[in-house]
Amino acid sequence: MSILICPHCKSALKLMENRSYSCENNHQFDVAKEGYVNLLPVNQKKSTNPGDSEIMIAARRSFLEEGNYDPLLAEISELIQDEVSKEKASTILDSGCGEGYYTDRLARKLEKIAPQVYGTDISKYAVRIAAKRYKSVHFFVSSIFNLPVADSSVDLIVSIFAPFQSEEFQRVLAEEGKVLIVSPAENHMKEVAELVYDEFRPHERTILEKIPDSFSRVRSKRCSFELKLNHQESILNLLKMTPYYWSASEKQVAHFETIEKMHVSCDFNLTLFQVVV
Repeated sequence: MSILICPHCKSALKLMENRSYSCENNHQFDVAKEGYVNLLPVNQKKSTNPGDSEIMIAARRSFLEEGNYDPLLAEISELIQDEVSKEKASTILDSGCGEGYYTDRLARKLEKIAPQVYGTDISKYAVRIAAKRYKSVHFFVSSIFNLPVADSSVDLIVSIFAPFQSEEFQRVLAEEGKVLIVSPAENHMKEVAELVYDEFRPHERTILEKIPDSFSRVRSKRCSFELKLNHQESILNLLKMTPYYWSASEKQVAHFETIEKMHVSCDFNLTLFQVVV
């Protein structure tokens, strides 16, 4: 059964035979040929093409497909396997799923305990390429500030380098539901930052510090490893998938284009929260 609801009237959406979702008030949303559905009304868009740029999305897909973040993916999978109920079918929502790499890998790793995996992002471009490649996930376009998701219908929300929206997350989570936040730890991308800024400033844990008291911390885990990048293309993709690319000058970008080998610190916080009852 789908967890999706109409973004206009909030009633349940049903998948019809003509490959469109429809609600009781006859609002209809076509399923694109790639397999996703766009549930982002125009009045919820702050720009023509909201979300990450195509440059960032393409770079991130290429970089992740090389397996560079597989150690992080393994830690996320292990943590989820420890927490998600094995006694009933679970529903997982990847909030801010981007191009869908993590969503797909988690769906495949956890298929025995999580047969329903959804991914959403505000970027139509990202969701389109995710749905085209990864068929194990239900992808839809939406804003996390107005999730077209039914109340109490999600067992686990995964938020990987994405915004946190406490009211919506609390609304859609089922009883005993949890939120896993993956965020940069203090030394993440230290070597990249040092080539862009005059001095490296350790990441502040702004996302974690802003989690309201309505969520209690269940578990915390640090995942740190070093990447040894031996290809110019990989180094450039790493730069382009981060905000550092938009802060770098033309001279600095040109310098990155000459680097053939680079060791980069990867440092992440994995933090699991549960709604306080």
